[in-house]
Amino acid sequence: MDQLNASRHADRIRQLNQAWVAAALERDLDAMMAIYSLDAQELLPGEPALIGRDAIREYYASLLEDLPRCSYSYDTQEVTIAESADLAIVRGSYRFVPDDEEPDDVEVGKFVAVWVYVAGDWRLETTISNSDS
Repeated sequence: MDQLNASRHADRIRQLNQAWVAAALERDLDAMMAIYSLDAQELLPGEPALIGRDAIREYYASLLEDLPRCSYSYDTQEVTIAESADLAIVRGSYRFVPDDEEPDDVEVGKFVAVWVYVAGDWRLETTISNSDS
C-alpha cells in the first residue's frame, strides 16, 4: 500500500476515535457503539473482559448513568496500517475524568487497539487499556 492510502486510512481511524469521544460527551450510546465490530472486545483496567458490542454497550450505559459528568479524551499517537489495508494497530494514551466538577480526580493511561476494515470502513475490534496509576 502506498503512503497516501495509508495516511488516508490512519486519518479515518483518528476521525472515528474523535467521533467516539464526541458521542461519549453527548451521552449518545448509539453513536459510541457505531465504531465497534459486532464481536469487539474491550479489556479495561480493573474490569472483566467485555466481549461483544452488547456487553460493551451495557458497560458504557451503566458508566454514563453512574457518572453523568464524566469525560474522556484520547491522544492517538501511532497508527500502523497493514500492507493488506484490512488491519490496523493503534497506540495512544487516554484521560478519563469521572466528574468534570472534580477535574483533579483523573485517570490517565495508555492503550493499544486493533481495527479491522469491514464493508468499506474501519471498525474497532479489540482494545486493551492500561492505567498509569
